[in-house]
Amino acid sequence: MGARTYRTVLIGAGNVASFLRDNIKPPFELTCVGGRQRTCLIPQDADLYIISVSDRAIRSVAEELKDVEGLVVHTAGSVAMNVLSQRRRGVLYPLQTISKKRQIPASRVPFYIEASEEQDAELLCLLAESMGSKAEQMDSERRKYLHLAAVFCCNFVNRLYGLTADLLEEHNIPFSVMLPLIHETADKMDELTPSEAQTGPAVRWDEAVMAQQMALLDDEQKLLYQLLSKSIHDDKLRLDKD
Repeated sequence: MGARTYRTVLIGAGNVASFLRDNIKPPFELTCVGGRQRTCLIPQDADLYIISVSDRAIRSVAEELKDVEGLVVHTAGSVAMNVLSQRRRGVLYPLQTISKKRQIPASRVPFYIEASEEQDAELLCLLAESMGSKAEQMDSERRKYLHLAAVFCCNFVNRLYGLTADLLEEHNIPFSVMLPLIHETADKMDELTPSEAQTGPAVRWDEAVMAQQMALLDDEQKLLYQLLSKSIHDDKLRLDKD
């Protein structure tokens, strides 16, 4: 399979599309790249079509490719493969936080793939390997939970970083003071489970400290503090019971 060139069309202009544009390598050759307002005409005889647009736009873009014979895939985590009507269809989902302003090696971007035909799953594996990455097959039902977990693990955590930065900035403290703590918290996951690594006043249910801290917060921050503290303590009680 690796002896030939696979003509590849990439539709999209966001973070994931930009990452793919910069990392796709032989035997895959990009013949057309662009977002919804692209200037190049989509060839009808390409081997692979990658739709990397917003979830709500996938179906309409796929309609533009309804007559192609090549493999058509999207890159979304929570959209089922069957949103694509093509006979040869699949998913190429990168489980990573990707931003245009930060380059990341493809070796740190694992792909979770799905395809309607086994030979196309092999083609997606080849694509990942050619970029220096790895691919693992996962169906749409399991992948939606993978994506949900990523929202908790990455997007929600990053929003907490944002709240932390705002809180510190109000009191003229640089966010950089948190970096050693952030790095150690992440590094712990190599050796401990999240429950084992958990520390802080909510684990001990130190009501005096918690009340003092909540008094410093606005209503939104206080609600988050209460919800997260309860979740932390409930997990501690569950572990103690086990």
